[in-house]
Amino acid sequence: MKNGISVKEIEGISKYLIGKQERFDSVMSGSRDIIRSASLIITALHNNDAKRYRGGMAEIRKLVKSLRQTDSDYRYHTLQAYQEFVEASVLFDIKTKGSVPSCNDLKVEPEAYLLGIMDAVGELKREVIDALRRGRVKDAERYYNTMSDIYDSTRGIRFAESVLNGFRRKQDVARMQIESAASSLLSFKMK
Repeated sequence: MKNGISVKEIEGISKYLIGKQERFDSVMSGSRDIIRSASLIITALHNNDAKRYRGGMAEIRKLVKSLRQTDSDYRYHTLQAYQEFVEASVLFDIKTKGSVPSCNDLKVEPEAYLLGIMDAVGELKREVIDALRRGRVKDAERYYNTMSDIYDSTRGIRFAESVLNGFRRKQDVARMQIESAASSLLSFKMK
């Protein structure tokens, strides 16, 4: 002991921090894997590649389950991963089941759910445009109505950025995407 400082205590603290760093690195790696998987699933959904998006959803669910078991100290850092998982899951369920999964279905934090469903609006706009390009007006209308339902159900949510960071901006973007999709639908019907 030197001047009241215990070398053994400092070594113990160092070991604790090494363990904490290793857990953080593992959580960040898991988060990156989820984000990457969500992107691949969304691409497969837009390309109607059922084999890829079904396999991808099974894999991402495992990744999310694994991350949930280790991320309790790092929820701030995993929010984006869960948000991307929600986005992919919402698009998947809309395309395969015709419905939007709930926050409870996905077992994510409410913040991740709200941010993810707002991002899904943009993916649905892409589906509207693609359906119109293929002449499938009913599908385009169904996607448009789902976009509108998501936006309308969240319209009253107003919290400070420190409580729900980025949500207002995502709401504004969603509104613009809905307006753009409505314009595309109207233009197509007027032809």
